Amino acid sequence: MDKVTRNKLLQRNRERAIADIERGIGQIENRHGLCLYLANHTVETLLRHGYQAVIQAGSLQWPRIRPEGDDGKINTHFAYMWTPQEPASDLSVAMGNLPEMHVWAGIVDSQEIVDFSTKHLKEAASACGMTWTAKDPPRYLWCSTKSLPHWVVYRPDRDATIYACRLIKRLFNPPYLQLKVPNRF
Repeated sequence: MDKVTRNKLLQRNRERAIADIERGIGQIENRHGLCLYLANHTVETLLRHGYQAVIQAGSLQWPRIRPEGDDGKINTHFAYMWTPQEPASDLSVAMGNLPEMHVWAGIVDSQEIVDFSTKHLKEAASACGMTWTAKDPPRYLWCSTKSLPHWVVYRPDRDATIYACRLIKRLFNPPYLQLKVPNRF
C-alpha cells in the first residue's frame, strides 16, 4: 500500500474514532470536571478502533491570556496541577473528588495526546473567577506531543496515572485495566 492510500485510511479511521468518541460523550454530563470519565471513554473507543491507547494523568496548563497580555505579574494559564502533597488535594479526596490533576488519553506508538475535555477549560476557569482572553480551546485536542498548541503544557506523572487507573478500575473495571494471566495448564 502506498503512503497516500495509507494516510487516507488512517485519516478515515481517526474520523470514525472521533465521531464514536463524541457520540459516547453525548451520553455523559456536559460540564467541566469530568476528565476522568471522558479519558476512560476515549481510551475504550480508541482501543476499539485499533489504537494503542492508555490513560495518562498529571498536570495540564492551558493559556487563558494572550501572550501580548502577559504583564509578567498575572497568572497566564488555567491549570490542573498534580500536587498530591498539598492540603487542598487531601481535602478534595476527602470530599470524594479527585485531587487536583488532569486525565487524558495517550496513544503510545504515535506519542499523541487525545483530550476531549478541552472544550470545558474556559468554563472551568470562569468558575474559578478567571477571565479568558486567549483563543478559545478546541472542542478536543488530538495531536503529537511535539506539536502542542503554543503555551500548552501536558505533563504526565507516573503516580497520578496510577491513581487515575486505580480509580477507573474501581468505578468501571474496563477490560483494558484487567490483568490477563495466561492459563498454564
